[in-house]
Amino acid sequence: MNKFFLSMAVCFGLVSSGSVYAAELSGGESCEEAMKHAHYDVAVQQCEYEAEKGSAEAAEYLGYIYLKGKGAPRDWGLAKKYLEQAVDGGVVTASRYLAILYWNGLGVERSRDKAMELFRDCISYEEQNGGVSCKVQLAQTLSFGTNSLDDHRYAKDIYAGLVENKDYQYSLDLAKMYLTLGNDANAYKYAEFYIWWAKRYGDIEQIRLSMSEASVVKNKAAASLSDNQVNSAYTWVKNEIHKINEEHLQQKQATEKEKNVEVKK
Repeated sequence: MNKFFLSMAVCFGLVSSGSVYAAELSGGESCEEAMKHAHYDVAVQQCEYEAEKGSAEAAEYLGYIYLKGKGAPRDWGLAKKYLEQAVDGGVVTASRYLAILYWNGLGVERSRDKAMELFRDCISYEEQNGGVSCKVQLAQTLSFGTNSLDDHRYAKDIYAGLVENKDYQYSLDLAKMYLTLGNDANAYKYAEFYIWWAKRYGDIEQIRLSMSEASVVKNKAAASLSDNQVNSAYTWVKNEIHKINEEHLQQKQATEKEKNVEVKK
């Protein structure tokens, strides 16, 4: 819209100045769209506008922005403010980011108990409503936010549960935890599995970012393994990938069958 006519429209009350401001900032992108496309310079302003209007979802995004320093300098106080707004507004999953603040003592008194309470609330919510983001964030925090072997075993168990539930993208994280814990046989097995799976079913961005890391984990683990252990892992991976291929084929056939039934109707 021409800026002259835009300003006149604001003056005469045809549109609100806030709406115009948001539209000009975003180029038509909402807070969610800007975050999805990693347009953080747009998102920080658009999300602030939407959060101030009462959007709990925008508040979560804005809290994440200030937590991670995406599009704006890190600000623990603002991160806490907007994340609490999001949780109070019903976006329970925002508590996983609040948990990071308490786990690390970022702008708040450090409290592992408070962090774990927030993680548990978040995980409980997703177990009832779907999603695994809270479990993943907890596993990541346990992996990198502590040197405790018990925490690393806990993280390993979380990743193992995710992979068992067919969230295969976390098999590389599982491999890394096994490597950290000194279980080279399983580290090799799951790194090799990830490489096979990602080549067939992972998206291009996922492959680009993680394939070299998976190879590093695999090679480090392989250094201590016998030929028999490597061959055993290879056989296991081949069988697991075969099962996944069969499942995908059956799903595809079922989908095509449903389409044919709809066409006949």
